[in-house]
Amino acid sequence: MAGFTAVPRGVRIRKARACGTLLNGDGRMGFRRTRFEESWLDYDGMRLRVVDTGRGEPILFPHGLGGKIEDNDLIFPFLADRYRVISVDQPGSGLSDKPVDIDYTVEWLADFLLDFASRLGLESFHLIGGSQGGLLTLLCCEKAPERVRRAVVYSPSGVWDANPALAGVVKRLPPHAVRAFMRFTSLFWNSPARPDYWSGRAQALEFVDEASQEPGFGRHVFGCVASVFSEDFRPRFARITTPLLILWGEHDFGMPVSQGRELHGLIPHAQFETIPEAGHNVLSERPRLCAAKIKKFLG
Repeated sequence: MAGFTAVPRGVRIRKARACGTLLNGDGRMGFRRTRFEESWLDYDGMRLRVVDTGRGEPILFPHGLGGKIEDNDLIFPFLADRYRVISVDQPGSGLSDKPVDIDYTVEWLADFLLDFASRLGLESFHLIGGSQGGLLTLLCCEKAPERVRRAVVYSPSGVWDANPALAGVVKRLPPHAVRAFMRFTSLFWNSPARPDYWSGRAQALEFVDEASQEPGFGRHVFGCVASVFSEDFRPRFARITTPLLILWGEHDFGMPVSQGRELHGLIPHAQFETIPEAGHNVLSERPRLCAAKIKKFLG
């Protein structure tokens, strides 16, 4: 990766604060706060936001398209008692810096995650990611099988045919169009059956509206979307040997369960389970249930 070194080295903490939210019960009703230490790390001149909590075998959580740490943090309290939980706002997204001079692609982000893990001194680790974060997880498994111990994906993107024409259109979209794009895709982030569907979407859109003011965010989102449709990733998925758990929300209307079954067919050694009463973001919608399945799988 241009501008990055593959040699493991430290990252420098600039400041820290707290973040994290936990739903009581199984993630459907009743909020209370759970606080995690949040660090700002200097990574080759980029300021990245990181949560690193818990003890035990490390789990790295890559977030989804245009997302942030909070995409997955509802499950952290259920796992941090047994594992070291690590999540980073990727360059160009979340609250991290959003350089405009990076050619953002999912390939670039997968390489970034592997390099970032090296700089944290992680020779091997577990990976858990959904949507685009699930695709990044699968790409890391394919690129570095010796480093990824076990992986969990939920509704990963990329289980479809390449569409170069669509990729070309998306690549040419101006950065300021990202607000409308993300507002549309947010309709599919959670199951409409959830009682907090609209309030949760409103909170997510507050972040989208703020992030969309930075040109680097639009470059990140549209660059990644274009790259996802530029290639048929399924032959690469079929080469994965990493122990894998595939989770899929029964009410995922953006990426239907049929895609999960297709992915399972490509990686027959994987375990495949559907999650009831959940849509696209199963870790946030059913954190307690998913944590139990993840703990059983990771051991």
